[in-house]
Amino acid sequence: MVAEKARRIVALTPEKAYTQAATRCAQREYCRADWSQKWLRAGLSAEAVEKVLMQLEREGFIDENRYARAFVHDKFNYDHWGRMKMRAALQQKGLSASDIAEALSTIDEDAYREMLQSVLTAKGRTLQGVEGYERKQKLARFAAGRGFEASLVFRALDMADDEC
Repeated sequence: MVAEKARRIVALTPEKAYTQAATRCAQREYCRADWSQKWLRAGLSAEAVEKVLMQLEREGFIDENRYARAFVHDKFNYDHWGRMKMRAALQQKGLSASDIAEALSTIDEDAYREMLQSVLTAKGRTLQGVEGYERKQKLARFAAGRGFEASLVFRALDMADDEC
């Protein structure tokens, strides 16, 4: 059985890596770090990885700025992440500060505040029997975990208290 698996595993070559990445990058956005980690684990040399990544960038398959914008769009609209969490995730992938800042600037400020309010409202419905200071702290911790800025969170919570 082990011998069968060994025969099925074919060494990754730069050509196969390029073909794999070009096909996948045509379907969705990837950044350099995604491919680099995958190929290094598969046994491709660092020199070969860099060469393939440079070719993919030259041909437009990988674009870090485009990736950052798509990442921010998806995390904002579908996962309801705050700016801090998105920034940290993009930094972890090794994207430049300018690409990150540009991608985060695409978020509409009013939509961001509305989303924060809807996230807090939805979480608030799950906090049955929790009132006052304890409720506010639970909501603040939840929003912080989602990556929202503390000043915006407390302002949103204060506005909600004023409306009650």
